[in-house]
Amino acid sequence: GVGIQDLTPELAEYYKVKNQKGVLVTHVFKGDPADKGGIKAKDIIIEIDGKPVPTARELSSTIAAIAVGKKTAVLLIRDGRKKKVYIKIAKRQDDESLARKEPGESDDLGIMASELTPEIARQLDFDENEKGVIIANVKPGSKGELAGIRQGDLIKEINRLPVLALNDYHKRMQKIKKGETIHLLIKRSRVGFIVIKITK
Repeated sequence: GVGIQDLTPELAEYYKVKNQKGVLVTHVFKGDPADKGGIKAKDIIIEIDGKPVPTARELSSTIAAIAVGKKTAVLLIRDGRKKKVYIKIAKRQDDESLARKEPGESDDLGIMASELTPEIARQLDFDENEKGVIIANVKPGSKGELAGIRQGDLIKEINRLPVLALNDYHKRMQKIKKGETIHLLIKRSRVGFIVIKITK
């Protein structure tokens, strides 16, 4: 079981695979065939058994057509490099896909970030072990709001550097000078990963 979403042009640019068609893995469930086969969150799946999978829908229908127990080749991109892994197809369980949110905080941007606790994660439909910083509040009319940041978003990365806790968020934000562009990788509940560009 994995959470997947279409690779948007913005995400393709963020992961430095411009013009690439494929499916972004948002979450891998521990112990599942994808996990055992070595698939990781943020992998970009581009082929299943040699068949291109440009969308999440095509990936799902391709997997559904493969016999349970069959060893299947998965061609993916990880950290800009192509890699082939093999997974054994298991019986599908309903509604396996799982989306996440990302948070952040900054006075300059008009957003207030807070630590993501297991309780908050549960309330927002995130995994209890999800890491990141949650957006607690967005000031109306602020840079953050105008850029599309929402309350409940989960900030996972700032300029491609991981944000696991609130101190990471503050450290990364402090290093960015006024006028510089910030790329936020955000996980949004029931949507998946999005990239928001904002000028400090």
